[in-house]
Amino acid sequence: MYTKQVKSKTINTETKPKPLNNKAAGQSELPLKDRFLLAVVNGDIGRVENSGVIVSLKEFKVYFSDITSDYINSFLPAATIEPGQRSVTNTRYVFRVKKGVYLVHPEVLEEYRL
Repeated sequence: MYTKQVKSKTINTETKPKPLNNKAAGQSELPLKDRFLLAVVNGDIGRVENSGVIVSLKEFKVYFSDITSDYINSFLPAATIEPGQRSVTNTRYVFRVKKGVYLVHPEVLEEYRL
């Protein structure tokens, strides 16, 4: 618990406020899918190639270093579109190019572009 001065009165709070970082305010409150796709659209992660945006698992882990659970290791593999399929679903929207490298489906990025 810590004490905070607000408009000339002191209040006690249970947790400290989250520090601001260079990521968009409130973005850490979004589901990881949305955070990931926004980072790709904003050009924070991934590289644009002829086939689309390529993201490596290593780059993904560095960018989302605030996630400390094993979910960070399984997120992209779990979002991989099954071999032979071409369309996106709510939970499957990347293609596995090779081990640790993923191509983001262009259709899923359209809804995140402004």
